[in-house]
Amino acid sequence: MHKTLIFLFLFLSSDVLFSQNVNKYDKILNIENLPFNNHEVRIYRKHAISTGLDMFRLYQDHNNWVGEWYETVATQNQKVQVKKSSLHLSNNPELVWVKIIDTDILHLPHWESIQYKLEKKNKEYFTEDGENMVSRSKSVVVDGVSYYVKIKSDKTENEFEYYNPESYLKIYPNVDELISFKELLDVLRSEFKFFDK
Repeated sequence: MHKTLIFLFLFLSSDVLFSQNVNKYDKILNIENLPFNNHEVRIYRKHAISTGLDMFRLYQDHNNWVGEWYETVATQNQKVQVKKSSLHLSNNPELVWVKIIDTDILHLPHWESIQYKLEKKNKEYFTEDGENMVSRSKSVVVDGVSYYVKIKSDKTENEFEYYNPESYLKIYPNVDELISFKELLDVLRSEFKFFDK
């Protein structure tokens, strides 16, 4: 029980730290002064065991849709270089935007809000030190990819982070939020080959 509480504290602390670190990530990608548009989505992708950081950006600038891909690349002298690429948009970029919105991205909750869904209720009950307890188990994915999403569509905004959502979806295949996030990644992969990397 004590180890579980320590893990939960560390886990939730890392979520708060990541939210605060988005400004650092913007700094790393040299976009800290980049304005956020009325129709825009930014999806940061951070690899757990490397310094790799990528960001997908799709936004409407007046009547034009623009897609961008930012990625960090380590140079030979261990410095981090940022590469920015323009994404080829389909003939109907507004349809791509609608597909992104259709994944419920504007309504997905924070990672902490779905933690209760990422555990197995063993239906075993016991008493410990005079307290009634329930047995639960949880699978933890320590390696993988985290995503931080920031989106705005007119006056509706959302911002959240998911840790290893595809790995957790394999373990918990019925969690709606993970299914929606996988749909979002599938849209990006089908429309933009950069997200396959």
